Amino acid sequence: MAPTLSEPELTGPYNEAFQKIQDGIKKAVDGFNSLVQKVNKWSWLLGAAALLWVKRGLEAVRDALAKAIEKVKYALEHQVPVLSLIINSFRWVNSVKTPVSDLSFAITEPADQDLPKWTGDAASSYLHKAAQQKGAVDDMVLKAEFISQWLFKIAKSNVDFALELAKLVTGLAGEIIEAAGEAAGVITIPLIVETLSDSVGELVEAGLNRLVDVGSRFVEALGNVRDINGQVGDHTKLPGGRWPEAVRG
Repeated sequence: MAPTLSEPELTGPYNEAFQKIQDGIKKAVDGFNSLVQKVNKWSWLLGAAALLWVKRGLEAVRDALAKAIEKVKYALEHQVPVLSLIINSFRWVNSVKTPVSDLSFAITEPADQDLPKWTGDAASSYLHKAAQQKGAVDDMVLKAEFISQWLFKIAKSNVDFALELAKLVTGLAGEIIEAAGEAAGVITIPLIVETLSDSVGELVEAGLNRLVDVGSRFVEALGNVRDINGQVGDHTKLPGGRWPEAVRG
């Protein structure tokens, strides 16, 4: 069974997710810096106890933001390899499976209508070779489909990871920007910072848990590498890992 999504349907959302991730993390950092500037502006009126409370809240926000940035950095480092996985998954179908599968019928279709009347040792040898050739073709089709599906599953799990990370970063940026906008003075800052530290902490924790879930599916897909080795290592139809000879000299 071929992948149900096309290459553009995977690469498009993947690239869009990374654009949202990059835009979102910049907005989150800018929003946090704006909030810190406002706290510094009013710090002389906050008092020692309130200022300590606010600083602790800001540290919690900073920690949550740092966790998100760490995930973003990891994702950015792997953006191009994942795109390559997506592209190669479909290449195995379009450039290997499809053209090779076309040979399956051609190998068994007589070029001469009188060929079925052919008898004797030469005819038997020809039919034997033709059967080997068709077996090799059909085996290559199955291997190409299997490898394509394996690459597709790994690529799909990475796309899911990028989409979940984009949701996390976008939500985080929204919370921080809103808080920075509402922190208008000495009265509002302590409550806003406390509320923000609680909300972003919960948001990042929930987001990271979803990413762990997606990551487990990725590890599961990688675990099927044994099946890939089994497929590639099966030389039943490809003796010695080579194409069966039609003619021996």
